[in-house]
Amino acid sequence: LGRLLLDIHRWAEMVRYARTGGEAMAVAVRIARARAGKDAVLFCGYHGWHDWYLSANLASDRALDGHLLPGLNPRGVPRQLKGTSYPFRYNDTDGFLRLIKRHKNKVGVVVLESIRNCYPEKRFIETIRKVTRDSGIVLVVDEITAGFRLNAGGAHLLFKLEPDIAVFGKGISNGFPMAAVIGKRKAMEMAQDTFISSTYWTERIGPAAALRTIRKLREKNVPEYLIETGRKVQDGWKDIASKYGIKIEVSGIYPLGHFLFRYKNPLVLKTLFTQLMLEKGFLATNAFYASYAHKDGHIERYLKSADESFRFISKAIKGGDPGKYLKGPVCHAGFRRLS
Repeated sequence: LGRLLLDIHRWAEMVRYARTGGEAMAVAVRIARARAGKDAVLFCGYHGWHDWYLSANLASDRALDGHLLPGLNPRGVPRQLKGTSYPFRYNDTDGFLRLIKRHKNKVGVVVLESIRNCYPEKRFIETIRKVTRDSGIVLVVDEITAGFRLNAGGAHLLFKLEPDIAVFGKGISNGFPMAAVIGKRKAMEMAQDTFISSTYWTERIGPAAALRTIRKLREKNVPEYLIETGRKVQDGWKDIASKYGIKIEVSGIYPLGHFLFRYKNPLVLKTLFTQLMLEKGFLATNAFYASYAHKDGHIERYLKSADESFRFISKAIKGGDPGKYLKGPVCHAGFRRLS
């Protein structure tokens, strides 16, 4: 598995394994901080639940609001970690440069999702790579969500973004617990000068699943299939919404698509959509994560049910009170607590 990952990612030289995405990101940040010799982390996107990430909300309880994770309370995270992590937005090159200028002497690590809801702008990618290289900052690319969906490997390969460390999970092993941290020798060998450990890192099911998954991804050209399947669904959402005069906003790469109702009560409409789709036999929300198991017949039936559901929602919107059709509570947004 190590040889295969390094063959796909020619810039990398060493590999370590973990079993979950959040764990692997904690490993990557530990190694990166050890290499840089500085504590502060600038990050963009979602990277798990560990202290290094949630500590951004110690400086301000709104630091992560608008950054994928509204409403998270950093209780249990040591106050001494205040000022060690700062978020910036994807494609906000100027915002990134302001953070670099403000914390330049403290920043040791930049953590970036390769892609999430939109494709990277050339200036954004080039600036991050140049600034991190020129300043001796370790660049960590999080491929846990995007990896092996747009291509057989990390999405950063498509954008010619060469990091110091890249982290994989999820798609790498098709549902089996597995994660990998790959990187350049000068960064990865710092694991020998710090401490990371787990009883389960020698378990063999995860690596075996990853090997079989990656081989099938390459043999069957699965990423191309995921892109085409996701394209059909996103185009279907747009066509159906237009047909019934419903205002939606579609976002996300094709294998990981989302839509948002552009109304004052989007969560009511999202809940109603889920309810209607459940009645038709689909466990659905306002997102679609494409799988190789999704065949044309599944997509056709899904879009037919979505059409019927949107038709009902259109009438409910025109009636002025969509909430009266709900048979249970309104769903929660993002990671907000259920209590």
